[in-house]
Amino acid sequence: MDQLKQKIETAVSESQYDAVLALGVDNYNYLSGTVLPFAEHYPSRKAAVLMPKEGSPVVIVPQDWSQAVVDQGWTGELLVYDENQGYETGAFVKAMEELIVSMGLDKNTIGIDAARVTKGLMDSLSGKLPRVQWEPADPMIRDLRIIKTEGEIEFIERACKQSDRGIVYALMHLEGTVDHQRYTIAEFTERMRVHANENGGSGVSLLNCGFGSDGQIYYTPQRGWVKNGDIFRMDMSSHYMGYWTNVGRMGVTGSPSPEQENAYKENLQLRDTALEMLKPGVACNEVYAHVARAAERQAIGFWKEPGIGHGVGASHHEAPYLNLNCSTELKPGMVLALDIYTYGPRQELIHNKDIYAITEEGNRKLSWYMAWDKLYHVYGMRTTH
Repeated sequence: MDQLKQKIETAVSESQYDAVLALGVDNYNYLSGTVLPFAEHYPSRKAAVLMPKEGSPVVIVPQDWSQAVVDQGWTGELLVYDENQGYETGAFVKAMEELIVSMGLDKNTIGIDAARVTKGLMDSLSGKLPRVQWEPADPMIRDLRIIKTEGEIEFIERACKQSDRGIVYALMHLEGTVDHQRYTIAEFTERMRVHANENGGSGVSLLNCGFGSDGQIYYTPQRGWVKNGDIFRMDMSSHYMGYWTNVGRMGVTGSPSPEQENAYKENLQLRDTALEMLKPGVACNEVYAHVARAAERQAIGFWKEPGIGHGVGASHHEAPYLNLNCSTELKPGMVLALDIYTYGPRQELIHNKDIYAITEEGNRKLSWYMAWDKLYHVYGMRTTH
């Protein structure tokens, strides 16, 4: 990932800021190249990376996370603070104050990922460092993250493989159990997570399965038992070393009905229509409009409101966005989840969410582990596992 490190250092040195401070979990991962254990689940525990124009970058973390940073090969400075030195974020703010003063940045301009910072924390930092000129650095970080290096794309591709393997291995557990020794939907969903991690994944976020009528809406609690004849949706986002995939797959318990098979084929038709436009020089809203026109022309109903996809990278849902309002032009190095929702025979939401990198020639599928060109049929004997 040396290419990414150089890219970030160049951007900071050429910016209008004397230093850049990132506190959001995704931005921290991106700028530091390290991943903190379950950081998104501890909003009051703060970590940050400070990247000055001159001098070494500094990671600021509580004691419990410091060894993880070292183990991942962080080569900059490391400031470990004692969480007992203040209430909630108070210890972190105290550590930041001392660091910025010691680096001579207390009268300078510091860019901060303002969209990731609460008003309370921002007020605390401004109160302790009143002469710092805090400026939003979100546009700069967005522009950096939206174009991936070859190393970043390799990490995303690996995450795609791990997620699909996790889903397929969980489906193998389900084989031969629908009519006897049945699984709960919660247990099946948990097996997806377990197998993604067993295949080398370093974290899972979104995790949901919608069976039968529960698949009519985007998310429902994981409840009930797997039963025969249901079409079902499996959604999972997971990461490898902080780089995310976000995939969605479809299956059916038993033999699919003609109506179920046709509903899935219609979805793939719109996917293929979108892929015609997924190439450099095309605006995101043009891709969306192309699919909307095709759906109307072919009388295929689809869920328009969420758009038809979004970027993935240091988070599982980021710019650019394949919707009516995003005019961002696709460029080589962008990575997107293509996600078109249509409807099944009982108004179930149908999709097949894959990840694509934009190339000079068009696009390249990163979630290639399995084609998913038809509904996964859950049947057979336990010996298939």
